Amino acid sequence: MEQSSGAGRNSQSSSHKKVFFLLFFLLLINTFVNLFITKPNIFDLVRLSELNRKMDEKIKREVKENLRLRLLYEEIRKNPEEVKERFIREYLFKIKEGEKIYIIEE
Repeated sequence: MEQSSGAGRNSQSSSHKKVFFLLFFLLLINTFVNLFITKPNIFDLVRLSELNRKMDEKIKREVKENLRLRLLYEEIRKNPEEVKERFIREYLFKIKEGEKIYIIEE
């Protein structure tokens, strides 16, 4: 037997569209919940990304400082008297006996 002018197909097609839109709507709700409500949400991830960037900057600064201190340590180990004299002159503003210091203003 033949079906009449496709009336059965329209109802099937209509139910498929309804199921599709229902699943699509549920998918949108699930996406919204996952992005904004559950932990970690999108805002937590953005904040963590910013913290990660700041930590990378701090690590770079500390690596530079560590290298500077290692070089200073090596210099102290090789020439302790010279470093001691330079420290006394630069940081404690001491001068040798009979030495004159001239201040030049720019």
